[in-house]
Amino acid sequence: MNASLAPDWLREYYERVDANDFAYLGERFADDIEVRFGNRPMASGKQAVAATLADVHAPFERSLHRFVDIWQQGHATLIAFDVTYFMKDGSEVRLETFTILERRDELIKRMKVYIDEGPLRGS
Repeated sequence: MNASLAPDWLREYYERVDANDFAYLGERFADDIEVRFGNRPMASGKQAVAATLADVHAPFERSLHRFVDIWQQGHATLIAFDVTYFMKDGSEVRLETFTILERRDELIKRMKVYIDEGPLRGS
C-alpha cells in the first residue's frame, strides 16, 4: 500500500506516538497487549507496556514518524518508517524502523518494533 494511503486509525495512532500521548495510546491497546521493542524483553499487559514505552521515549522530547511503506495482511499491518527523534539535548537522530501491529476488535493486541536503539541511547 502506498504510504500516502495510510488508514486513518494508523495515521492518528502515530500522530499521538509522536506527541508522546501515552493516555491515548493506552486506550488503543487490548488488555492483554504484548509489545517487543527492539532487543528489550516482551512486555505483556497495559501496565508493563506503558512502562516500556515511557522508557523508550525517555531520551527524546518527541518523534516524527514518516510512513515509507505499509502492507496489510489479515489482522496484521506492517509498516516501514523513517523516524526523526528530537533529543532532549537539542540534537536529532534519524532512524529507519519497521513495525508489525496486530489488531483485534479495533485494538492493538501485539506490536513488534524492529529498531536499533543504540543511537537514541548514545551507544
